[in-house]
Amino acid sequence: MWLITTSGFLSIVRNLNSTRPDDALLVRGRVRADLERFADFAARRGARPTVVESPDADYGFRLTTSREVLAAFVAERVAALDYPNFKSEVAKADPQRAHAYMDVWSALRGLQGRRG
Repeated sequence: MWLITTSGFLSIVRNLNSTRPDDALLVRGRVRADLERFADFAARRGARPTVVESPDADYGFRLTTSREVLAAFVAERVAALDYPNFKSEVAKADPQRAHAYMDVWSALRGLQGRRG
């Protein structure tokens, strides 16, 4: 799952290397600060996961969390949603990120005209 928010981009998959693979999720990112913000949120829920740098991996940063913590994070983001335009909201805080998100928006727009 990709999660693109005003405060960051996260790629989330099942963590098969965990001792609890049914519950553990691997949260990956390209910007350390994005994962640090998530880790700060997780800390408020009980335990702060460690952000690990993986410079040779496809995502340079990663941490492990539970489904419960991720669900709470998503719920908080939804509850705080108060803007009428996502791209404009991102641009207010981080114009460079807004340009990257626009590239994603444009690529996904290409799917709109497809049938099926």
